[in-house]
Amino acid sequence: MKLVSRATGQEVTPGSTLHMQSGSAAGRAWRFEHIVERPDGNHHVHVTRLSGKLGRTPRQYHPDVFGCDITIDITWRQSVRNAAHHAWTKVDDYLLAGAFALVPLAFFEQYHLAETITSALGFGGH
Repeated sequence: MKLVSRATGQEVTPGSTLHMQSGSAAGRAWRFEHIVERPDGNHHVHVTRLSGKLGRTPRQYHPDVFGCDITIDITWRQSVRNAAHHAWTKVDDYLLAGAFALVPLAFFEQYHLAETITSALGFGGH
């Protein structure tokens, strides 16, 4: 994920100064720290600002406030790798589930065929 300025089209690097473009605090300078993905799926910009005796005050704002956009760059290799990883985890889960399903089946078959096996070998008590 990258934070890109709409005005220049350049990527904003962590540690850079961002100025608010809109809102009640327009014009204030903030230091860009990183991009945060919120639980609702939206991305916000994590910024800090000096605030006297308290040190740096952290805040999270939508990138529109700073006149920026967030771009998510994924290459075709990453896409193929993600798809292969997802497919392999599904296959692995199903193989493990199948192995666990065979254990009760083996006990069930052993219990129900025990009489047949013992009578065929001559151990039956008839």
